[in-house]
Amino acid sequence: MSESSENKAIEIVTDYENQSINMNFTENLTDDRERGYILSAAFFSYCAAQGLSKEDLLEMVSSNYDEFLNNEE
Repeated sequence: MSESSENKAIEIVTDYENQSINMNFTENLTDDRERGYILSAAFFSYCAAQGLSKEDLLEMVSSNYDEFLNNEE
């Protein structure tokens, strides 16, 4: 492990005109698992700060997760 950690960042940009959200990653943030860890940690932290219970979070994921899957038929 290196003596100093590298700064890594994710920028989230909303595009209301096209109804989309875009993400930009710093060049040193290329590992998809690391990206996922950072994004999920931010999401869970936000949910906790908003007072969302585990049950509410599970219901939200259960109800909406399929919308994000790429279902090729």
